[in-house]
Amino acid sequence: MFATVQYLWQSRRVGHSFWRTLIFGGPVLSERRDPVQGLNMPIGQIVWEFLKGGVTYPWTLIGCTLIGGYLLCTRLLFGVELPLYFSDHTAGCVVIVIAVTAWAEVARTVRLLNVPLGLWVAASPFLLDGGTAIASVSDLAAGLALAGLSLPRGTRSREHYGGWDQYIL
Repeated sequence: MFATVQYLWQSRRVGHSFWRTLIFGGPVLSERRDPVQGLNMPIGQIVWEFLKGGVTYPWTLIGCTLIGGYLLCTRLLFGVELPLYFSDHTAGCVVIVIAVTAWAEVARTVRLLNVPLGLWVAASPFLLDGGTAIASVSDLAAGLALAGLSLPRGTRSREHYGGWDQYIL
């Protein structure tokens, strides 16, 4: 959505019609293009560009994703009951969405939303009913690990994103 708004704004600045560009698209604005583009590339190159383009997989965010998966399974692993089960399950879903979104370098800042979520996961067994002793210790460890793993930015690729580079934290 941000890229669309940015493109429409740039297109308008160079004199193109806002509505025509919104409805029909427009030319690439001031960007060097690879002569082998789009579907003219071999399928292997298309898949490779799709998997690596603008996305890196820092081990910290992979860890956050795995913690989110763990939170989805606390009922199966430890017999966690309501309301702690709902809390763990909801937090697990949100953790995975945030971590996977943060794999995109321009959205890397989103990972910081997992810090308060991790602190909630760490505190929730002591505030909500339904947990066993081992589930409480496990949630405490998972929550603190989630908060800690969400702080580092991770490695960046050599790609650049124009004006968005300054927002990659």
